[in-house]
Amino acid sequence: MLVEMIKKSNNSTQEINDLAPLVLARLSLTVITALIIFASLTPFNFHLFTLNPFAWIAAPLPKYIPLFDVEVNVLGYLPLGFLTVFALFPRWVKWPAFIFSLLFGIILSASLESAQTYLSTRVANLTDLYANALGTFIGALLAITIHPVWLSEQLTTRFRITLKGKNQGIFLLLAIFPIAQIFPQNVWLGMGDFNLAFLRISPYWSTLLNNTTQEVIIAALAVISTSAFLMCGTSMQFPKIKVVFSIIFVGGVLKIAMSQLQYGSFDIKHWISIANLAGVIIGFIGAIVIRNCSRVTQWVVALVGFILLLILVNILPQNPYYLSQLQLLPQGRLTHFNGLLESITMIWPLLAIFLLTKQYKSFHDSFSASSGVEVKQI
Repeated sequence: MLVEMIKKSNNSTQEINDLAPLVLARLSLTVITALIIFASLTPFNFHLFTLNPFAWIAAPLPKYIPLFDVEVNVLGYLPLGFLTVFALFPRWVKWPAFIFSLLFGIILSASLESAQTYLSTRVANLTDLYANALGTFIGALLAITIHPVWLSEQLTTRFRITLKGKNQGIFLLLAIFPIAQIFPQNVWLGMGDFNLAFLRISPYWSTLLNNTTQEVIIAALAVISTSAFLMCGTSMQFPKIKVVFSIIFVGGVLKIAMSQLQYGSFDIKHWISIANLAGVIIGFIGAIVIRNCSRVTQWVVALVGFILLLILVNILPQNPYYLSQLQLLPQGRLTHFNGLLESITMIWPLLAIFLLTKQYKSFHDSFSASSGVEVKQI
């Protein structure tokens, strides 16, 4: 009986080892780690003084510890611990993965705290390390309760069927989409604004592209480009329009909640208007039109749409209400948080274009193959 139990255990371990790694978890972990590093070291104004980068370890704890800082540190590292467990699958599972995840979180946190020694706007202390370790611990503990075989055989298989196993980066980027809408924008959904004054057209050059027209065009471009972006990477059975609507709806709800945190008010008139909503509706109508088009067509619409979006948000005049909103944007404890959100808003369309260009070869081969078939038929 003991021999049978050992064989059964070995067979179970072998089954886990034979399963494919969770690519989406590894991509997500890479993104989360990069965001943590950015949020911990921004604004990168390093001053390389002759200091001991580990002196903060022996320093006494701060007399006053803001609860907000503790909560942010715990919540920031919770997904790190959670995703690290899944990223290690199938090489390590359960408690070995838990221990590695906890060590990874502690080492990352300690390294960033040491680097903050050379930042004039940061104060390294043990409180942050403890909070980060706690967040990693909770996240990893939650992750090991999910059986990796179930996760690999069911959830990942569904992702692969839906996303055809090659476009999981698209799913990950769309999951970040609502976060990219939080930071104040000249036009809601107008991502990719680098705030370069020399690119701006004079606000008096024409009455055709006034603020109302800008809001309609930019919102419509953002919706139809994002919809086409999802369509060209998913199967025909995937509920594309519903998913895009859900993502934008979640983005709006998150924007309202974060406005309450940033400004202390649920007043949404400063970032959304009738023209903006009209642009969203036009964008959805365009998405419905291209829903049954070929993948190559959807890919072209997504690529051209994002490029046009980047051009327009960077050259069109800025709305005076948006500029006043930036003046009112609170700093203090949200300074680094707002800086992180601004960076996500700026680079989101660039990441989408990057993923689309990676798909060029597959779509080009598909288009060439279909063209060859048509030539033979003629």
